[in-house]
Amino acid sequence: MLSKKVFHAVNALVVMACLPAGNTITTAELASQVGLSVSYVESLLKALREHGFVRATRGPGGGYDLAMSAQRMSVWSVVDALDPYPQTPALEGDAQIDLEQALGQSIERELKAFLSNTFIADYANEDSALSLPRKAKVWDFGFKPMVQPWRPEAPNSVFQLSQFVVKPVAKPAAAWRV
Repeated sequence: MLSKKVFHAVNALVVMACLPAGNTITTAELASQVGLSVSYVESLLKALREHGFVRATRGPGGGYDLAMSAQRMSVWSVVDALDPYPQTPALEGDAQIDLEQALGQSIERELKAFLSNTFIADYANEDSALSLPRKAKVWDFGFKPMVQPWRPEAPNSVFQLSQFVVKPVAKPAAAWRV
């Protein structure tokens, strides 16, 4: 049957097909969407890029998107590219027909026919239940606004500790009554 690698690759392609037109998704975002590690998703995306399914954009605002329309991308093309399905040898007419071999060829034909007529777009739509993060607006000159770093409000040394001691706020006497 289908390997986990192919299953995860198809899931990643469906997530990318759900993106609004012109948007990209980073490896980390994609990994969180499909529930895999970032390193494994990177290896999947490398294989998908080498076979022409996705393209990468470098730099700020970059990421991955589909290299072709999801309506043209069959599931069988992904299976054939990432995990070539072993072909059983053809049956010879004079040889004794092995039931297992005949059944295997029949299953292969049906699987190939079904997956050849099943496209990534069949499982992807922009209104899907996938919670895709919205990207920050990219400025005209190609850079995203920088996120301000979080800095804790704490003393820089032990000598400044007395300046940062939080004094409890006294509650009115009426608040203490039970």
